Amino acid sequence: MTFLPFSIEAHTKVNLALRITGKRPDGYHNLDTVFQELDWGDILHFEPSSEFSFTMTGLSFDDGGNNICRHAEQLFREATGEVLPVKILLEKKVPPGSGIGGGSADGAAVLKGLNRIAHVPLSTQRLLELALELGADVPFFIEGGLQHGQGVGEKLEKLKLGFEGFILLIIPPIHVSTKQAFEALKIPLTPPKAPFTFGRLLEKATLVRFFDNEFESVVFHIHPEIGALKSELLNQGAYFASLSGSGSTVYGIFDNLDQAKAAQLFFINRYHTQITLPVI
Repeated sequence: MTFLPFSIEAHTKVNLALRITGKRPDGYHNLDTVFQELDWGDILHFEPSSEFSFTMTGLSFDDGGNNICRHAEQLFREATGEVLPVKILLEKKVPPGSGIGGGSADGAAVLKGLNRIAHVPLSTQRLLELALELGADVPFFIEGGLQHGQGVGEKLEKLKLGFEGFILLIIPPIHVSTKQAFEALKIPLTPPKAPFTFGRLLEKATLVRFFDNEFESVVFHIHPEIGALKSELLNQGAYFASLSGSGSTVYGIFDNLDQAKAAQLFFINRYHTQITLPVI
């Protein structure tokens, strides 16, 4: 198989809002969330090869040999019956376990990259099904942008972008256990709460007045340093700040780049920081 080498940017995300609407009989939880794709993340490079191979550069960490990119290739191979001779190089920039979907975005990027070179490409719906097998928030990254997510995160509805701003990510070197965060919430087995309602339009005023992340009360209690980051972002001029997912990343949204850069200087000597933009 021959194809021209190409690269895919595995953009990260933040949760503009996140509520837990109930515990499911299968032990998982129903979510009500708003995903926002960001213009920053890892990069995956695809090159022709005599056989499939996967390597990683950049940030190093121990994945126990169970990298989501390898899992994505296995799922795609089983779904299509094709063993694609491609070399995938993951250029890792996003710290693992930071709550902004770095690994999930990588898995989705592998599915999209392999689908691009497959003899018989899969439909978007089939890609979404494979993505869900990789993880609850992986389906979002198949199409990205701004989406309202329900269920475990797989029931997605695209939204119109109604706010502008520069997003400053603060990524502390703290691992937050998602399992521990869910357990601490002590969500009963109850019917779902009413979901977020904003039609299909998200406006800045809606974001500021009505959006929250229910994990904050738990995570900020367990890790006060993370809670302090939200307060500091607001003090530095962010018009909105929140925990992303169950953390550890906290982000602030600023009206202009100068404000975001000034705030970044406040944090840059203590934490990994990144200024990025929302992707429509």
